[in-house]
Amino acid sequence: MASTTAATLASTAEQPSSLIVGLRLSNKKAAVFGQGSSALTRATFALDAGASVVLYSSESTPAVPKALGKWAEAGRITTVAASKYQSNDISAFSVVFVADSSAGINVAEIVQAAHTAGVPVNVAGNVALSDFTLMPTYHGQGGLQVAVTTNGVAPRVAQRLLKEIVGKLPSGLESQLSDVARLNAAAAAVERERQTAVAKLESAVDSASPGLSTAVTAAHTPAPESVIEEEPADLGALRSGAAAVVDVQAAAAYAAHALSDLCFVYAAPEQALGAAALAWSRRAEKNAFGEWVSALRMQTRAGAGHALWGALASGARVAAIASAESLPHMAPVLTELVDRRQPLVVHASAESMDASGENHTDQADALAALQTGAVLLASASPQEAHDVAVIAHAVAAAAAVPVVHIVSAATGSEQIRTASHKQLADFVASVAKTHSGQAVAEIIDAAFTQFRGVFGRTYSRFEYSGSADAETVFVALGQPAADAVESLPALLREKVSVGVLSVRGLRPWGPEQLAAALPTSARRVVLLRCARDAATADALVAEVALATLVGRPAAGICVSSANVFGIESASGIAEAMRGALGLESAGSAEELAEEQSSEEPADAAAAAVASDSDAASAEPTAIVSTALDIAKKLAFPEAYGAELVARPGERTFAVRVSTKYRMTPETYDRNIFHIEFDTRGTDLTYEIGDALGVYGCNDSAQVAEFCQQYGLDPEQLVTAARDGEQHHTRTVRAWLTHALDLFGRPSKGFYTALADCATDQAEAEKLRWLTTSEGAVEFRDRVADTVTYADLLLEFGSARPSFLRLVDLIAPIKPRHYSIASSAKMHPGS
Repeated sequence: MASTTAATLASTAEQPSSLIVGLRLSNKKAAVFGQGSSALTRATFALDAGASVVLYSSESTPAVPKALGKWAEAGRITTVAASKYQSNDISAFSVVFVADSSAGINVAEIVQAAHTAGVPVNVAGNVALSDFTLMPTYHGQGGLQVAVTTNGVAPRVAQRLLKEIVGKLPSGLESQLSDVARLNAAAAAVERERQTAVAKLESAVDSASPGLSTAVTAAHTPAPESVIEEEPADLGALRSGAAAVVDVQAAAAYAAHALSDLCFVYAAPEQALGAAALAWSRRAEKNAFGEWVSALRMQTRAGAGHALWGALASGARVAAIASAESLPHMAPVLTELVDRRQPLVVHASAESMDASGENHTDQADALAALQTGAVLLASASPQEAHDVAVIAHAVAAAAAVPVVHIVSAATGSEQIRTASHKQLADFVASVAKTHSGQAVAEIIDAAFTQFRGVFGRTYSRFEYSGSADAETVFVALGQPAADAVESLPALLREKVSVGVLSVRGLRPWGPEQLAAALPTSARRVVLLRCARDAATADALVAEVALATLVGRPAAGICVSSANVFGIESASGIAEAMRGALGLESAGSAEELAEEQSSEEPADAAAAAVASDSDAASAEPTAIVSTALDIAKKLAFPEAYGAELVARPGERTFAVRVSTKYRMTPETYDRNIFHIEFDTRGTDLTYEIGDALGVYGCNDSAQVAEFCQQYGLDPEQLVTAARDGEQHHTRTVRAWLTHALDLFGRPSKGFYTALADCATDQAEAEKLRWLTTSEGAVEFRDRVADTVTYADLLLEFGSARPSFLRLVDLIAPIKPRHYSIASSAKMHPGS
């Protein structure tokens, strides 16, 4: 902390009191006129306060006093003969001291020159001529200064008072002030570092193509306007290397944030994609290298990706988090970056949005990067997204090429094991150091192998699962591959010789490796293509066919495809596989007859296989049920494949709450509870770090009010299926209370779907306008005001979808996961 010299600014003769201030003289100049002890004292005051001093002496060849020798050696004090003084010299000083009126020193002239130049002056022994007076001052540790003044009336009394005050200062005060000073210094260093990071980001943006529309976020800077308000994943838990519950997007974002200096987000503000990285940047979270990470939100449009040029040219570590639709726009830039050998990593979400605003796995846009020459890696689960993201950064660093990591659509959160920041930095550095200069394919294989050695999890570009003598092998990537592998055990139990080849490395393509991964018994390969655009997926089918022809020319392997776009569950993928194998559906005949109409196939999966040209699955169905329907199913559950469960599709247990109390005071703005469940007499087991999924429910009174206003019978029974799930039967009240997020925030897709239902032309136009760029401001305002599905349905009265349609349009209530904080070994039965 810069030192100051204590002073008082004198007022007028009629107003002798003064305003006590401190003159900060660090790196400034002070003039001292005179010689002897008075001049020495004033020069010392100024030097102690950090000033440089010019000492004007009446001597013809003045020398620096011995007491000030150390300052002379440091170049902080010089001496000048008073006879050489000129009145315009005063303007170079910040403060003037006149110690005495020795020969050659004209006090009146100096004071007049100082007043003309606006420089405060002190004249020893003359309060009337002084702009300020000096005070006896105590300089302690931690920047502590104590001064007492009597406005020049009784200087000795001031000194005695100072001694009394200093003697009664609290014990330990100075050491505490020293601690505060160190913290302030550390904060200043952090702020300088932040400013450097922001300057680097601004430089990168400035060097990008002109006209780009961007919004920058960095530590302590305003966040871009966004409608995403969800709390991001706990970065502290992620970088600790402990277990954490995240979805695929947060898992990939963690790696992107940890292993980059600049992170570009190509996603609309209302999308959750990249929100975690932006939030961590706003919170001044550092990366694995101990540096600030600056986040930049970019627009998705023609020319997307040009801003990456400037960022990479600055030498920064660069990552991008991109929506699927942005990749086709980025393709030309990716091609150029490949030619220039630039180590960029793009984490691209392979998903698209339907009319109801729900996201579905869609690899069409992501596969647009196939022709760019960039490395393409794919992942499925949150754990795999984390691991492959880390490997992608290591490959980019070692091979100096762009890497596109295709991440599946976010289907839910899972508990994963992350790598700590130190582990991440060490792994990337080790791969880059050991394998730099090798062929790209060799680097990828080596990175997979090294990852297994460090973290114990095994991955490869082509991974086969299933029967060793399989005749039919399904080839898939991303989430469909994971679902297909999950479906294998049931097929193998039926003595079906089948296998699944999971593809994680699409570029560089390895036809020999693909052929070698197939069992020698394989005679048929079926590609599970998950893309709304058949042409894009057909390119991958052709490559698989060519790989089998080149690698296994004598086998005569037949290659075909099955469209699984729109199928979001393992059971749906299993049905698609069964259809391709010519097997009957796993469901009962009665169940299938009930679930299908006379015109439609049994489910989306069967439709996909029956008609390979279809680009989408059948719509979810919903029917009104009667009490008699329910009675029959409950009376003959085996015949109808029915069961009575608390939450369909979930394994549930009936447990008793044994302990519950609030841990935070009522005045605290967050509710934290301690809850214990009695699990005795159940099969419920758990491990340390497991998560408990809690489904929220809508307020029953609000649901009843909505039913009345919308004209619904809350007790009516409705049977429906969503996203390939089994049919569920609930009352309207139960659907709206426990299943549908009626009071949640609707997406733009819901606005569009509601517009299609509106009979009033003005309402339809208003709903569609809200989804356009012209209506973006009002749309954001609605999000900020927490406009819900229910609000929209009641606001636009002519748009009245049937309840059966609402089941399709309103997003489901999703669980919130909480880590279990106890051990079953320590607390059995609880």
